[in-house]
Amino acid sequence: MTRLRILTTAVLALALVVGTSGCAQFTEVLNPSTGEELVGTTWSGRDSDGDRWRFTFQEGGGVALTFNGDEFDDDSDVWKVEEGVIVIGIAFDTGVATLTGPYTRDTTVIDLEGEQGDATWTLTIEKK
Repeated sequence: MTRLRILTTAVLALALVVGTSGCAQFTEVLNPSTGEELVGTTWSGRDSDGDRWRFTFQEGGGVALTFNGDEFDDDSDVWKVEEGVIVIGIAFDTGVATLTGPYTRDTTVIDLEGEQGDATWTLTIEKK
């Protein structure tokens, strides 16, 4: 009888851990972020080509960019979060670069896939 009680307790404890860890993800599905918590935050990282990026997300969907040490804050640079995906559009002289990736409200790391014309790269940015 003692073995059965220990086994039952272990199974219930495991179920509780699994069940509560899924609650945050379930809440995000029911109430997805619109990204408002990103306003005023800065994120940076180095892409798969070795370029350094830093984004400061602004109210109204604007984004200030530092790219390889050069700073830009143009109205044509924008961001949005929709249905769990962040999209950042940066207008370079050579065309618009689009970076997309999954986004959840409490993350501190965002993995992005970038493309500009035929060029593609990956970029991981961390909250600073």
